Amino acid sequence: MERDTLKKFLFLQFSILIFVNSLFLAQNDSGEINSILKNWITSFNEKNLSGALSIYSEKFIGYYPNQPDQNFTSIKEQYESIFKNKNLSAKLELEVLETTEKENFAYVSMILTATIKPTFSPQAAIAYDKGIQIWEKEITGNWKLIRSSTFPIQNKD
Repeated sequence: MERDTLKKFLFLQFSILIFVNSLFLAQNDSGEINSILKNWITSFNEKNLSGALSIYSEKFIGYYPNQPDQNFTSIKEQYESIFKNKNLSAKLELEVLETTEKENFAYVSMILTATIKPTFSPQAAIAYDKGIQIWEKEITGNWKLIRSSTFPIQNKD
């Protein structure tokens, strides 16, 4: 009887350890993805092309209503055009609403604010998008954005 009790106790301890460890890893990965997103925003706002592109997987597909699907190449071309334009100020802000990680995949829900101001314009245009992102952890251990879909909204609230 005592041996059965010990087995149950060890099994319970092992189960708790596995559960706590999985929670800890999920929080770390979520934190890692949030940190990657923060660096992406900083890189974009500083017109750092390689930093801004570093989040995207080569197999990335982006969806936006009434626009052609985007891939890594089209994102790169778009960023190059924005960053080279000396008559345009483009800044991004990101509010992460939720980050959920499960094994090698993660989901991010967010609101993206884009402030675009041509130098000749007295006022900036501000656009708000609500979106989701799907991330995949590559065999290298790096998280990469593989899918993204955003939709225009009236305001952040």
